[in-house]
Order: sequence, then structure tokens, then C-alpha cells
Amino acid sequence: GEMVFETLGAENTHVLHRIHRQTQDNPILDLAHALADPQLGFDQFDRMIQEAAARDERVVYASRVESDLMARSPVLVWRNATRIRLIQAFRNVHDAPVDALLPGEPLICDGIELPAKHRKKRLDLEARGLIKGAQVVYLGPGRKPGFSRLHVIGAEDPNISAASIVKIEIPDEEEPFIPYAARMGAAFLHGAAVTIHKAQGSQWDSVQVFAPDIMAAARAGRMEAGIPLWKRLTYVAITRAETRLLWVTMARLAKPTAPLSVADLTAKEAAPLTLEAQADALL
Repeated sequence: GEMVFETLGAENTHVLHRIHRQTQDNPILDLAHALADPQLGFDQFDRMIQEAAARDERVVYASRVESDLMARSPVLVWRNATRIRLIQAFRNVHDAPVDALLPGEPLICDGIELPAKHRKKRLDLEARGLIKGAQVVYLGPGRKPGFSRLHVIGAEDPNISAASIVKIEIPDEEEPFIPYAARMGAAFLHGAAVTIHKAQGSQWDSVQVFAPDIMAAARAGRMEAGIPLWKRLTYVAITRAETRLLWVTMARLAKPTAPLSVADLTAKEAAPLTLEAQADALL
């Protein structure tokens, strides 16, 4: 009925009160811990961010979304409708065709769509880093229909070719547009923007948080486990940033400074998966 450490005396117990994801004297971490104050409201927190931005370049009080950053780290949002609109704005500003992906577009793995009998093939995909939530960059079409060449961020051998099901959601449309679709394989959503919920467990060097969504959550007055929803969302969102936090205050998108590229990925020839060798039977 109790844990063994509960029987220890105070002199033998060490209690962790503060978790350090980054080094000390980090303004992002200070903002995260400020959310623990039960008296703190959204407007007051917004002013704290402005003040932190005036003192430290690691915090940016931004009036627009930076499209250049979206190619490698998604904008974090609360509402799904916001996510879809930002993705469409990102593709539009890069003149992406409606029926194809451009090399350099970011994707998020949405899982593996394979029958149970193909367990070995599922393990092959997962061993190469294609797990749910994995960040991927599209390099171009594969050698076979339905296959895509992909760069899996953080993988030991990141460049692969795999059967892909790519879904691009469109505002006011119930069904997503699917520019590439194998019958089975790895499923992907566009990765220029993601919900804060799906961002849990991930980190990026620079993170853009869409503040109008956080404000909407605050105005809704929703609570989760006795904590205001907006504080939960904000804590998760801002602690995804390793180095720099951009608190975006308006629904505006900056034009990119350069076309999409894959030059930063040190791309080599994509290594085929075990799955591709048996593609005719599987697909």
C-alpha cells in the first residue's frame, strides 16, 4: 500500500522540485516555471515574454511566422484548423503544386499502415526511424510508383526510400489530398505546423509558438486536472525550444528568403529498405 521510499526519514530523501532541460540562466526555462504561479493570467504572461525578448535574444516577440523556419521546425498550434491553414500558407508561399511535393518539404510520420502479417517489414521501417511522430524531409520520388526518397531527421542512416502514403489536409475539406499513395507503407502528414499535443516529446533548436491559439484557449477558460488548459499548452510548447523561442502574435507569414532546398541534409544516395526489395509482392 505504500512505496518503500515513504518509510525513509527526511534526512535520507531527496525531492526533485525543478527539472532542468537546458542550462541555468535560460529565459525560456524561466518563462516555463513562471506558469506554475496560480495567479498568472495570459495577458500578464504575454507581457513577461515581451520583457524577456527585450533582455535576451533567445526570446523573440514576433509579429509574424517565419516561413524559413517552418521547413525544419513546425509552428506549434492548439487548433487543428490553424495547423491546416498554416500548412497551406507555407505551400502557397513556396509555389508548391497542388498535386505534388517539392523536395525539401517537411513531413511528420503518422504511423505505419501494414497488415499484422507484415510484422517484419514494419520492424524494418521502424528500425530506420520511421516511427509515429518522426520528422522527415521529402527528397523526391522513389524509383517505383508509390515510393518516396526521404531524409529521417536524427536517424543514424537518414536517407531511405520507402513506400509512402502522404496526406495533405486542405481547409474546409473533410478528406485530405493524397499526392503519393502506395497501398501500404509509411503514412505522413505535412510537417510545417503541428499541434502542441503531437509535439510532446520532440525538441527543436528554434520553436515558433502561435500565440493567438494559446489566447483562444485562455479565453475559453478550460481546465485540465485543475490546471488552466492554456498553461498546459504553453508549458509544453515553449519547452520544445532548445535555444530560441519565437512567440508569434499575429496570423501573418513572412515570405521565404530562399527556395526550399535539401542541401542542408548532406544528402547521399537513398538506401533502399528491405521493404522495397519485396515491393511487388507487398504493393
